[in-house]
Amino acid sequence: MHTFQRKARGLVLAGLAAVGLSGCFEGELSDNDQAILSDQPFAYVVRNYPEMGDTSSVNIRPPLDPRAPYAFRPGAKLMVRDRIALSSSERSILDDYFGSTAYDVKDLDVSPDGERMVFAAHGPANSPDNFTWNIYEYTFATGTIRRVLADDDLANAGEDTNPTYTNEGKIIFSSSRQHGRGDWRLLDLREYLEDFNEPASLLHSVNPDGTELAQITFGQFHDIEPSTMNDGQVVFIRFGRLYETLQDCTLENIDNPNFNQQPHGGGFGQGNGGKFPSGLEQPKEWTVEDKCGASLAGEVEGERVFVEDVLSMYRITPSGGNVHRYFGSLSEEFSDASFIHYMDPIPLDDGNLLTIMRHVFNPIYGGDVVMVNSQNFFAVGKPVDESVIGEAEESMTPGLVNFYPNQVSPAGWYSAVAPYGDGSGRLLASWAQCLISDAQITGVCEGSSTVDNLSDPQYGIWMVDPQQNTRLPVVQGHKRALYTDIVIADANELAQPYTGDQHSLNLEENTAVFHIRSVYDMDGADMAELYDGGIETRRDPSLTHPDDRSERFIRVLGMREIPPELEQAILTDPILNPSDGPQPPLGLTPLVGSGNRILYDVLSYGMVEPDGSAMVKVPADTSFTFEVVNKYGKRVDLIAAEDYNYNYLTQHPQSLLLEDGQLLKCYGCHDPEVDIPHARTDIELASANPGAPGDAMPFPNANPTIIAANWKDTMAEALLNSLGQLTTTWADTVRYEDYWSNPPDESLAFEIPYADLTTPAPVTDASCLTNWTSDCKATINYKEHIQPIWRECRINPNTGNTTACQNCHTAAEQGGKPCPGDSGSGASNGLLLGNGNASWDGRQLESYVELFEPDYYLKQENGEWVEVDPTVDGACPEGVQGDLTVLPDPGVCFARRLMSARGAIASARFFSLFDDDPDDDLYEVETAGTDAIRQSHMGMLTDAELRLIAEWLDSGAHLYNDPEKFEFPTP
Repeated sequence: MHTFQRKARGLVLAGLAAVGLSGCFEGELSDNDQAILSDQPFAYVVRNYPEMGDTSSVNIRPPLDPRAPYAFRPGAKLMVRDRIALSSSERSILDDYFGSTAYDVKDLDVSPDGERMVFAAHGPANSPDNFTWNIYEYTFATGTIRRVLADDDLANAGEDTNPTYTNEGKIIFSSSRQHGRGDWRLLDLREYLEDFNEPASLLHSVNPDGTELAQITFGQFHDIEPSTMNDGQVVFIRFGRLYETLQDCTLENIDNPNFNQQPHGGGFGQGNGGKFPSGLEQPKEWTVEDKCGASLAGEVEGERVFVEDVLSMYRITPSGGNVHRYFGSLSEEFSDASFIHYMDPIPLDDGNLLTIMRHVFNPIYGGDVVMVNSQNFFAVGKPVDESVIGEAEESMTPGLVNFYPNQVSPAGWYSAVAPYGDGSGRLLASWAQCLISDAQITGVCEGSSTVDNLSDPQYGIWMVDPQQNTRLPVVQGHKRALYTDIVIADANELAQPYTGDQHSLNLEENTAVFHIRSVYDMDGADMAELYDGGIETRRDPSLTHPDDRSERFIRVLGMREIPPELEQAILTDPILNPSDGPQPPLGLTPLVGSGNRILYDVLSYGMVEPDGSAMVKVPADTSFTFEVVNKYGKRVDLIAAEDYNYNYLTQHPQSLLLEDGQLLKCYGCHDPEVDIPHARTDIELASANPGAPGDAMPFPNANPTIIAANWKDTMAEALLNSLGQLTTTWADTVRYEDYWSNPPDESLAFEIPYADLTTPAPVTDASCLTNWTSDCKATINYKEHIQPIWRECRINPNTGNTTACQNCHTAAEQGGKPCPGDSGSGASNGLLLGNGNASWDGRQLESYVELFEPDYYLKQENGEWVEVDPTVDGACPEGVQGDLTVLPDPGVCFARRLMSARGAIASARFFSLFDDDPDDDLYEVETAGTDAIRQSHMGMLTDAELRLIAEWLDSGAHLYNDPEKFEFPTP
C-alpha cells in the first residue's frame, strides 16, 4: 500500500496571462523568466492522449502502459528547444528523418556530458528500414540523428526500447531480441511472458557505435525503463506477476469488473460529494470476493486464479552483475492502490529516485511527481533500520493529486518530469490543471466539483520549485496534448563509472574479492543454533573439531551460456534431433548430458572459516556463481542426515560479476520467499555472526596469535589481518590448513592439486598448472578429462597388479587397455566404460550412458536391499521413487544411479567405492555384494581424480563445458 508524506504548502501559480503582464523592459527578463531560465537545451515528447478503451480484462493493457513496451501508436513528436525559456522556439526533429509524421517516439535519456540524447523510435508501419522500435542518438550541437544499430537487418531483428547511457559511455536498453538466445527468426529460443504470448523485453548493452551487443538480464519478465545512478549502477523496473489460487470462488459470484473503478462500486474515493477524496491515504483493500471478480479460470474446474502485477525497482551493474531488487515489495496487500505504479525512475543527486507515479488505467494519463526514498527504505513501510523516520514516498508537488480514474483532482495531474540538475531543486514537469465545463464555461476544479462535468485536461510544461512552492509555465500546451518524456541536456558532474567498493589487497591483476560473513546466516537467523549450538559454538575450536564441519570450502564456478548459434545448430541437426524416424530426438543432451543448460568453469577455492565466513578471490569481469563443498569437494546441500540444517547451501542461483579490484560483501544466505532486497550492498543488514568480541582481540578459545582488527570482524577478516594475505587459491589446487586450533594441528592440512593428475588436466594452457593467473580456468569435458580416467593404468592397492578400469568394465570384444603385467582382457562385469559410442545408439557415448543408467532397489523385511526390475509386475508393489529418495516407504522401489547429475553427494554409489566420506552415507546402497565390491575398489582412484569427478558432477555432469570442443556426428 502506498502512503505519502505531504508537506503543508501553499500554491503559488503564475498563469500565462500573468507572464504577459510582467512589465519588464525590452531586453530584460521578468522575475518569472528568471525563475525558469536555464541555458541548457531540453527535449520532450508530445502526443494526443489516446482513449483508454476497454480495461476490464486483467490481460488487456491500455495505451502507454509501461507493461506493454512494444505498443506502437504513431503520431508522437520529439521536440527540442535550445534553452529553458519562454522565448525559445521548438522544432520537431524526426519528421524529416522518417519523411512522415506516422512514427512513434519515447524513452528519452541524456548522456552524462549533456551533449547527446538517446531515445527509442518506431518508423512508419510501411517503412522499409525502420519498421520496429529502434534506438537512436541525437547530438544537440549539430542536430544530427543516427540509428545506433546501423545495419537494417540487425536493427529490425528486435523491438528495442527504453535506452539509457551508462557513466562509462555505453547504452543499456530493453529488447525483445534476447541476443543471448540467438537469431529467433531461425529458431525461437526466447523467453516469453506466457499471459501475453510475447517475448520478454530484457536488458542489453551496446557501444554507441553499435558494437559489442550483449544481453545482460534473463528471465520471463519485462525489464524496462533503466536509468543510470551517479555511482554507475543502473536502476530499472521489472514487470512480473504473482498468482494466487482461489479455491472458494464459484462461477455465479464472478462478474467482469472494470478496472477503472473499485470492484463492485464500493471503493474508497467513489462519490466525491462535497469533499475531495484522499487519493492514496486509505485505498480500499480487496476482499476475496473482489479477487474472485478479477480472477481467471484455473486449470481445475471451479478453481480461479487471481493475478497480481508487480512492478518493482531492480538494480544492476553496467556489465550485468549483481542484479537485485532495490525497492519494492513482493507481499503487499492487494488493493486499489495496486494499479498505481512507478514510471521511469530518475536518479537524484542524493541517491534517491524521482518518478511519476500514476494509475495505469487513468484515462487522463497523469499522476504525481514522487520522490522515492530508496536510500532509507526497502519498500513502503520497510525502513532499512529502526532509526529511520519519515515515509518511503513523498510528493514533490503543491496540493494533493488524486490518482484514481475518472475522479476530481483539484491539484491537477503530472505526466512527465525532469530535474534541472543544477542544485536548485527545480523540476521541469508536464502538468495539467483539472478543469470543469458548465454551460460552455470552463473553470478550475474545486473540492466540491464532481466528475459529471470534467473537461479534458490541458497539459503544458511547467517549472516546479518544491522549495518555493511555485509552478511557472514554460511550454504552453493545447487541448488533449500529452507530454510523456522530458529531458534536460545538462552535464552530470557527479556521474562516476561503476567500480563498487575497492579492496586494498596485493592480488593478481584483474582480480576481485567477495566476503561472506557466514554461510550459517539465513536472513539474519543463526541456522547452526538448532543442532550445532550456534555460530559461537561452531567457531570455538575447543567445542567443534574441523572435521565436525562439512562446510569446508567455497568453490567458485564461472558461468556461461551455450552459444546461441551452437544451440540452434544442435536442435536442428537431422541426426541428433530428427523430426521423424526410429531414433528419438536428443535435444541438447549431446552437449549438456544429464545436466542443466549452464556451462561451467572451475575458477577458485576459499576456506570456510569456523564461523562460516569466507573471503574468496575471483577473476574480474567474469560471470560466476559459488557453492559450499566439503573436504572431498562435494557440494553439501544434498547431505541427508536428519540433524543437518544447512541444505539451503545450494549453488548461488544468481550470477555475479565484479569489477577489477572490487570487494563485494554479503551477509550469508537468503530465503527467496523473505521479502527483503538482500543483495543491496549499500546498507547494513542484520547479521547472525557476532564477529570478533572487540577491537584487537582474538576469538574465544582459538589461536591467540590471530587478532581481529575491529569489533565484529569475521574470522576470515581476522585471518587476513594476521597473515597479511588471503588463504584463497585458484582452481589449480584445493588447500586446507588448520589455523584456528590452539595450538594449530598440522596433521589436518592437505592439498589436492590438478598437477597430481596423470590424465589430462582440465586446463587449456599447461602453464596454468605452475603459474595460475586470473585468466586461467579449469574446464571439464567428459570425453577429454573423465573418460581417460577409466583407461589409465594404475596399481591396484589390493593386489599390487597394474590394471585399468576398462579391464573389468569393457565389452569383451573391445578389450581393455594393455597395462604392464596385466592382460587387459576386458570383461563387462555389468558396467561398460569403453571409449566408443553405444551399440544401441551411435549418437551417444557408451560409458556416459552407463554411468547414469538407473538401477532399482527394494528394501526387504530383514532390512537388506535387493536390486529389482520395476517393469516386472509386483516387483514394486507401492511404486517407484526418484534417485534422491533416502528413506522410501515400505514396498516402494527407489532409483540409484552410479552417478547422478544432481551432484557428487547423490552419486554415493560411485564415491563410496573409493572414499570414506560420511556425508553421502544415506545415498549408499548396501546389498549382499557391496562390501566385496568396495574392498576391491578402495584406493583405486587418486584424490586428484576424485576431486575432478566431484567438480564435474556438481557442475552438472556435462559432456562438454567447453562448447568449442563439441563435434557434430557425421552422416
